[in-house]
Amino acid sequence: MGGYVSSIASMSNTAVHSVYRGRKRKYIEECDSESESDYIDRTLQTPKKRKLLTTAQYIYKTLFLEEKGSDITVLILGRAWRLHKVYISQSPYFASMFSGSWREANEKIINVEIADPNITLNSLSIVLGSLYHDEVSLEPKQVVSILATATLLQLQGLIDECADIMIQTTNIKTVVPYYNAAVSYGVPTVKAAAKRWLEVNLLAYGYLHPSFLKEISPELMTDLIASPDLVAMQTEFCIYTMLRVWLFAHTHNEEETLQIEEYFKNHTWTQPFLTTKEGKRFAAPFKTLRMKYLVLHEQDVKLLYSDNLIPPDWMHDAYREQWLHVLRIDGHEERGPVQMTEEEFFRECFRCGRCIEKPGEHVWRWRAFHYGLDLVMAMDMTTFYIERSNRMDSKHIKANHKEHNIILKICLFSLDEQRQVKHIQNSGLLRLCVKKNMQLHLMTLDKQLTYPLYVSVRLQVVTPLASSKKENDIIFVDT
Repeated sequence: MGGYVSSIASMSNTAVHSVYRGRKRKYIEECDSESESDYIDRTLQTPKKRKLLTTAQYIYKTLFLEEKGSDITVLILGRAWRLHKVYISQSPYFASMFSGSWREANEKIINVEIADPNITLNSLSIVLGSLYHDEVSLEPKQVVSILATATLLQLQGLIDECADIMIQTTNIKTVVPYYNAAVSYGVPTVKAAAKRWLEVNLLAYGYLHPSFLKEISPELMTDLIASPDLVAMQTEFCIYTMLRVWLFAHTHNEEETLQIEEYFKNHTWTQPFLTTKEGKRFAAPFKTLRMKYLVLHEQDVKLLYSDNLIPPDWMHDAYREQWLHVLRIDGHEERGPVQMTEEEFFRECFRCGRCIEKPGEHVWRWRAFHYGLDLVMAMDMTTFYIERSNRMDSKHIKANHKEHNIILKICLFSLDEQRQVKHIQNSGLLRLCVKKNMQLHLMTLDKQLTYPLYVSVRLQVVTPLASSKKENDIIFVDT
């Protein structure tokens, strides 16, 4: 009996487990079925991304690269370009060629003569290809060639794109080629950007690189020296010393190791070099110097005569003007400029500047004769000052009148990694009356300024002789 019951119980347990396993399997199958269904639904609803050949890409590949369906052959630089009138007529150059009574309008093969060395097969491929595509990739190292080609084909959109790239990538390696290209192809925005870079960096940085100076033509250098926006470092005489390096770079090969100072010290010419046959083509930039500010320090004058570059007759008016100013100061007739137009100020003013490497307190004088005024510049973390010092131990000529008028303008520059101006602070034209031992606040420094900081100052402390003559003439007439 017990064995039977046990057998029944065993069978009962087996049945229970069997039913349980069956239900579990059915549950799992249902769950798997639901999971699979969900997965399939998700799969059907999930977009599959595939990069297909766009219409523009297809046109570029099939019509331009593979030259299929060509109806015009253009011969340029020894290569036959099998093109399509409907596409290349986007260029006004080709559009005008194919219209009207031009001979090329009905020809299947046309020849285009290229005289510009900046236009290359590579630039032609990029520019012609841009007529078949909706985008173009330009590398800065190719941009001058592409600009030349785009200018030939009169593609203004591509010219503008080249101009943007050139402005963004102006630096010591590109600035002169960009300037020359902007002049050749008529791109005023690039010309202005390149000239601005040169005005800011020529004295502070460019003179350290003779190979860079050699790229600058006498015509461009003349424009830079004459520019009212040229940023001087130290004084006008430093512009002269930069021109010595520029002259040396143009008259010597790069492999020559002769030191510049040794060269000028041991020169062999007996007449002023700028009047010689070799030197005449370099004379214009030197002639643009403000001669009256080259003779404000004894050591500077000695170097001028030792170099024997500038003819003495160029200096005659400079000495005359400075001597008359000294006489006016000695006779207490000189109280500084009162009325000057901006144009007159920028033409007559003393140009000076310096580089402030790091923030802090800085005090300096510019090494030059300032007509009896001891002008001290000072700058701290927040403020730019000027002071008329009256040192008792000074052996220099002193202007003893209590008040003196000066006019000045200050520009502060911060540059980026390419030495392009990233922030500028401009004081505008300041007309001041300075008294003995008086310190004047000139500017509160912008917080956006960063170091090294470049300081450019234009300064006028005496009345120009032309203005003095006008004032005297007016007084004479009134009496």
